Amino acid sequence: MKKLMIPAALVLLGTGAAFATKVANSNKALIIPTYRMDPESGLCVQVGQECSTIQKVVCRWTADGVTPLRNAPKSPTECGDVLFKP
Repeated sequence: MKKLMIPAALVLLGTGAAFATKVANSNKALIIPTYRMDPESGLCVQVGQECSTIQKVVCRWTADGVTPLRNAPKSPTECGDVLFKP
């Protein structure tokens, strides 16, 4: 019985560690640079906030609390998809 318990415990411990590492690494990848449309210039400009692609509450620019933040620009005058709070 002892011969079976030690290998089983090692397998469970290894599986748990691998899962925890995967979750930790995937959370880091979700935080991406954010952009907003500048109404004066009509250009997509980068802001220094952290947002995510996982759909929850829309991520808004802290300076005005209204402007939704977006993904990387598709062109200088067009921002990407709306982002969400991490």
